[in-house]
Amino acid sequence: MSDPDGVDIGGRVAQSPQLARAVVDLDRARDLALEAGRTDLAERLDGNRARLVGRNVPVAVVGEFKQGKSSLVNALLRTDVCPVDADIVTAVPTIVRYGRRPAVVAHIAGPDGTVATRAKVPFERLREYVTRDDPDEKLRAVEVQLNRRLLASGLSFIDTPGVGGLDSAHGNLTLGTLPLADAALFVTDARQELTAPEVDFLKRTIDRCPAVVVVVTKIDLQAEWRRIVDLNRGHLSRAGLELPIVPVSSFLRLLAARRNSTDLNSESGFPRLLDVLYKQVLMGSDSAAARSAAQETGFVLAQLREQVAAEQAVVVSPEAVPELTERYAEKARRSQSLAAGAGGWQTMLVDGIQDLSTDVEHDLRERLRAMVRRGTAMIEAGDPRETWHDFQGWAAKEATAAAVDNLFALVTRTEQLARDVAERFDLEYDGLDLDLPAPAVTLADVASPETRFDKRSTSQFLSAFTAARVAILVPVMFGAFGSLLGLTVAAPLGLVVGLTVGRKLLRVERERQIESRRQVARQELQRYVDEVAFLVSKDSRDAVRRTQRFLRDEFANRAGLAERSSAAALAAVRNGSAVPEHQRARRAAELDARGREIDSLVGRISA
Repeated sequence: MSDPDGVDIGGRVAQSPQLARAVVDLDRARDLALEAGRTDLAERLDGNRARLVGRNVPVAVVGEFKQGKSSLVNALLRTDVCPVDADIVTAVPTIVRYGRRPAVVAHIAGPDGTVATRAKVPFERLREYVTRDDPDEKLRAVEVQLNRRLLASGLSFIDTPGVGGLDSAHGNLTLGTLPLADAALFVTDARQELTAPEVDFLKRTIDRCPAVVVVVTKIDLQAEWRRIVDLNRGHLSRAGLELPIVPVSSFLRLLAARRNSTDLNSESGFPRLLDVLYKQVLMGSDSAAARSAAQETGFVLAQLREQVAAEQAVVVSPEAVPELTERYAEKARRSQSLAAGAGGWQTMLVDGIQDLSTDVEHDLRERLRAMVRRGTAMIEAGDPRETWHDFQGWAAKEATAAAVDNLFALVTRTEQLARDVAERFDLEYDGLDLDLPAPAVTLADVASPETRFDKRSTSQFLSAFTAARVAILVPVMFGAFGSLLGLTVAAPLGLVVGLTVGRKLLRVERERQIESRRQVARQELQRYVDEVAFLVSKDSRDAVRRTQRFLRDEFANRAGLAERSSAAALAAVRNGSAVPEHQRARRAAELDARGREIDSLVGRISA
């Protein structure tokens, strides 16, 4: 199936040579497992095949506010799915993926930040849900399912919220979604060149996402868009970023769809963007998925090959039965011990999880302590009454940065722990599939730093009134004493002294009031940080516990497979020893043929 843009995107699962080959290998390995009586291995391959065929390649669409992200998604799909208007803002991530029939599903977060419920929503209320910003409902995302050929290829698009700048709290929350995406489309429009915050955001994006494409939108509105694209290339080059830049016009793309115009579609720039998505995202995902499937197939074939080799050795050399029986019995005992957890991997996992939990919590506290130090310095540098609005934005940005970076540290450390346990005990490991907390949902429960400095208290008013009264009474007192003593200079001198004393008192009072406001600001900052630490720490601990259960179950499953394989090999030795002498030649030929078939498949997936 070919798209009018000239990119073969339909039915990628069936048409991708890499995936088609991987599916064939999985199916053949499954047949071999069933022939050997290993239904457990066949079931595992069935699960891998289902994941391979139904795989999803999420692409996050990120960028500054009002850069055309929602319009870009609409233009890619050539339909109006994401609400676009001058007076609305995308408030929650909108996930657009394939579905046979149009549907909208709201993902509602549970108490621990993970998805607790999936509620179907009428399609006509999509706009309302996408633009809803209600922290009480804890709407985590809105999923839209459409029957579009681009989505049927396996791609899905995540239209991220666009409130605030990339150096704001929103930008940090967007970064938190990137580890879950296979690629990112960074959207900037042709009105101006890339800004410093955008370049910095791109640097952080590359650390979290394997493939990034810069998309320059609205080229139909800017006559000098080519100059902007050239300037952007220069900015990226100076920053050491080698990223593809694709200029597009969403308006022309949608107009081309309405008029069925190939020329307009080519002018829109979208054929090149689709080509980049195909070659750098889909093909890259195909390769990664095929490698993962090959690893799983290889694991199963290794179990089957051992079983064949055990029986083959006995049939060819009957005198070796005692030695082979003892060898495989010992291996079966070790595998059984490993499956029961006595082999030490569970201890290593528990110890590693405890260390991970401590390190992640320490990482969060260090980030928040640094935030308090910087915030305190900002408070001390001025009058909080004058800077409080900007300070609130800064505090929200720093808190989200701490939460997102801490989540990234959790993911990184978890993956390293899984690899360490797998390597130490010779267990297979092919990646994690974790249910991670959403920082946006967690931080929505935290009241922003809030206090009022505009209303003066009664004590502040009385202090200022006292200073003014001193400034008035001192000249009067000096004048009265001067009259008694006959000194005409006393009155002017009293006026000078009164003004000096009064002005000093007013200055002292102003400084005292500023210091009082600083104290209130410091207390509010500490309250905010403490609440962030409490909620984010709880989310991290919950995520660590879920991670521990996931790894425990996954490695236990792997160890159980190894145990059953060792038991099957031991049974093969015993079966081989029971083969009558006159049938050994025929049985040896059968085993040799099966071994060659397994070896041939191993060679195929290794090529």
